[in-house]
Amino acid sequence: MSASFQMLGLSGSRDERGLIAMALPFNCATLDETLSVGRVFPFGLPETRRAVTQLEDGSFQATVTFEGIEGSGENGDSETYEFDSMFREEPIESHPNIDKIKSTYGGYERDGRILFPEKLTSSKSSGSGLSGSKSTSGEKNPLFGMTTYLVLNAVFRHTYLRRTIPGDLLDRVGTTVDRLPESFPTPAGRNWLVMPPKAVKRGNVFEISEEWTLSKPGEKWPDAIYGLIQR
Repeated sequence: MSASFQMLGLSGSRDERGLIAMALPFNCATLDETLSVGRVFPFGLPETRRAVTQLEDGSFQATVTFEGIEGSGENGDSETYEFDSMFREEPIESHPNIDKIKSTYGGYERDGRILFPEKLTSSKSSGSGLSGSKSTSGEKNPLFGMTTYLVLNAVFRHTYLRRTIPGDLLDRVGTTVDRLPESFPTPAGRNWLVMPPKAVKRGNVFEISEEWTLSKPGEKWPDAIYGLIQR
């Protein structure tokens, strides 16, 4: 007769989507028993992990983890939305107003890069009557040494639980959307590119994550880019 028994120390959680995770510890007299205890699944959840450690008295502890959901997992409670925004650096050459920036701050090209002088220049009339000649004003150039500029970047993420993976999940990859669900904002003149999704099996359910990436400031994702994506 098996001498194994469930120990104190059960731990568990349920997140806002309804995903349940339960870890049950068992004491086992033999190593073989560590693979057979815990066959009664709490809440009908399947086993997803089993960890075994040997105790000081020579017996073994088997900690069995169960994960999944109750019900279909296809309601609004099983979904979460995330909006991550941050700055990223882009080469100064790619700035949409680079010509105006060069004119204002004295930018010049060298080896394919745009550089800025240490001192600002100003236009003054010379004694010969020619106008527009530039002389150093002595004021420090705020763009001296600058090679990049900051761009607002944002990623929108929709994570949900489903018993099965949607059949059209990959069909949306590479398409664009102008608006996000749940009233999340989209800057004027920009749109979102649908990125490849991720799916992880969590017990009796799939955890699926879809992402959208924001286009550059003042631009939308052009057909020439996402039209070439092969799915």
